[in-house]
Formats: sequence, structure tokens, C-alpha cells
Amino acid sequence: MKNKRFLGMKRVSALVLSLLVSCGALFSACDSKSKKAEDSSTEAASEAATEKATEETTESTTEPTTEVATESETEATEDYSPAPGEYYIPADTPYEKVTLDGIKEHHFIATDYCYIEEEKFVLLIEKDIDLPGDFADNVSEIIDEIEKQLGVSYAPDDHHYVGVTDNTVHYGMNPWEGWQLGKKIPIFLNVDPRNEGLISGASADETTFVMYELFSEDFWNSTSGFYDVEWRVRPEYVDYATIAHELTHTITLRQCDLTTILAEGIAQYMGGTVVDALAADHPSIAEFKENRYDFDYSIPEAVNASNAETIFLADYNEIDTAGRGAEYTYGKYLWKFLHDEYGEKFFSDAAKGFRPLASDDFDIYGEYDAEIVGQYADVLKKLYGDDVFTKFGKWCTKNHYLQEAS
Repeated sequence: MKNKRFLGMKRVSALVLSLLVSCGALFSACDSKSKKAEDSSTEAASEAATEKATEETTESTTEPTTEVATESETEATEDYSPAPGEYYIPADTPYEKVTLDGIKEHHFIATDYCYIEEEKFVLLIEKDIDLPGDFADNVSEIIDEIEKQLGVSYAPDDHHYVGVTDNTVHYGMNPWEGWQLGKKIPIFLNVDPRNEGLISGASADETTFVMYELFSEDFWNSTSGFYDVEWRVRPEYVDYATIAHELTHTITLRQCDLTTILAEGIAQYMGGTVVDALAADHPSIAEFKENRYDFDYSIPEAVNASNAETIFLADYNEIDTAGRGAEYTYGKYLWKFLHDEYGEKFFSDAAKGFRPLASDDFDIYGEYDAEIVGQYADVLKKLYGDDVFTKFGKWCTKNHYLQEAS
């Protein structure tokens, strides 16, 4: 199933952030971050690789390691062309494969492109990214939890898997040229060296994170437009809700196409429920949960039994792109309602119904198509009853959800 859409996590406006920061409600800037520095070590997979290994110069307490190609990495040949969906990392790639030690207080700072490979994803890392030692472990747990809560696989068999996206437009070159990761999720960890306002986003084929807390301290303090802008803050902890949000996009869009409300709503809903589920056993996620600032984007009108379906059908298509956000809030509570009222298969059942609606011409942020959105409403009615939207509106009123319009 091919999906060309790319969804971005909506950021709070500069004005709102400024007000929140002045009130002490949002994350405080990280004036300093102490890091325990240790010498890196090079892990050789063979005696030959050991002889060639040079001393690792990247500052790190997580002992990044250089590894030779494993059996899963196809030997590179000059004219080899991997088949679509094949797992292929060129054996002669100049970029290091590193590992983290799982210790929250330790940090790995990338001095060049490099990558971290896990069972379900590969982190494609840009220079000046700073990762806590437990980052990869936490991402693995988040993917597992998304699958568990939604009742779907991160890698359905019927999805059309493609190679790693060419990000030359961002990097100025393509460090991952020719790479294919099979069913694994390519996760780009990027900085914003030209201060272009890059943000996190996702599609069915990749996830991208541009998160200030993952920028190295030296990069942050040397880049005008970051350190010298009052409202632009660099938290002392990782925003794991954003990570869950964007990974939910990738995983759900591998199952089916979704409307604006459904796509942003399920990602927003999972951003909260995944953090809540994992916090007790994962210190870094618990730290984020303790410090997060919960808010809902504003909606233009309160939702009730008489207008809930009309709003869903309109899909907030008349809201200006710069002022979007209502779809996140309405969709979040719609999915919460479906989960609370209809059980654990709330998403997997709906996804099966939505799957036949897939279309290469359908773009949730493209031209609004009332007929297609109506078909999604019909799927929900078939699954949960013709009065599902009326019930949702009553549920909102009863629980005081979606009642404060602006």
C-alpha cells in the first residue's frame, strides 16, 4: 500500500510559547547539561576489522561502536540494485553503526552521520545530535506499546516498502543513498543548521524528529536563532509524547489512509496514552510525564449530539493552514470515545474498514473531498451503529470534552 503523505506535529505559535514560558508553564531552557565523558571504544566483528579500526573521536559515554556488515547487510557490488522492500545497507558505507549503553545519564554526541539499528527501526543520525543512553531502548518500547494498544503490526505484509528517502534537500547530499531497510522504520534525527524552522513529521515510509532537546549543547549555543530567541527553549528532557505521536502516524498510515481528523486525532491520543503506559517502568519517560504541559488546541465550536457528525464530515477543511489544530483535538476525543465505548479493537477494526478507501489521489492536506470523508463516516457507522456520532456528541457533553470553543 503506497502512501505519499507526510504529516507534521503541530507546534505552538511563538506568541503562545512566549506567554507560557513567562508563566513558567512550559519547559525551562537548559542552561547547562553535564555529561560524563568517557573515551569511545571500537567494537570489531573480526580480527581484520580490529586492525583497521581507528580510535573513535566522538565524545560519548555510551561507547558507540563501529561494526562490519552483518549477515543481514547485503554485500555491496558496484552494480548491485536491491529489490523493492529488500533490506540493504551497503557494506562500504562510510558511516558508523553505533550502539547506546542504555544508561539515561550517559550521552552520545554525533560528530558525523551515523546510525543505530534496532529490531523495528533504524535511527539515521545527523551531526550534532545528542542522544541519552536510553533513547533507542525507549523508542523500541514506544513502538511496541503503539502496536499493543492499537492491535496492529508496525510492518503489515501488504504495505509497499520503499528505500530510505533522499534528503539531499536538507543535507546537501544523500548520506543514505541506496539504503533500504526492509520493513524497519527509517527514523531521521535532524538538526536545523540553517534555522529554517524544521519540525518533526511522519509518513507511512519514515519518521523525522527535529527536537531541540536532541541538539548538542555546542550546536545550540553556536546557532543564532536558537539560543538568542526568548521563546525558543531547549528542554532538559526528551518529549516522548512527540515521539509517540509521529511514530503513531507511520504505523497507522501503514495500515490505511485516514482523514485529517482521524490521522491527527489518533496520533495525538496515542501521544498521551503511550507515555502514561510506559512511565512507571522507564525513568526518562516518567521524567517527561512529570514535566509535560498538557493542552488541547482550540476548536471553533463546542461539540454536541446535533453537530458532531457535521463537524466530522467537514473535517475542519475551512480552517486556515496556519491556524490548524482543531483536528488534533476533535480527533483525539473521538478515538478516546471509540476506545472507551467499544473496546480494545477500536482502531484495528476501523482500519480494516478504512483500508479499501485508500487512493493515491487522496491527500488529507490537499483538496478537500466530501465524498471520501463521507465514506469514512459510513465505515464508523457500519461498525458502531448509525447513531455513533450522536452518541459521541452526548459523550462529549456529559464528560465536558470539546466544550470550550474559541
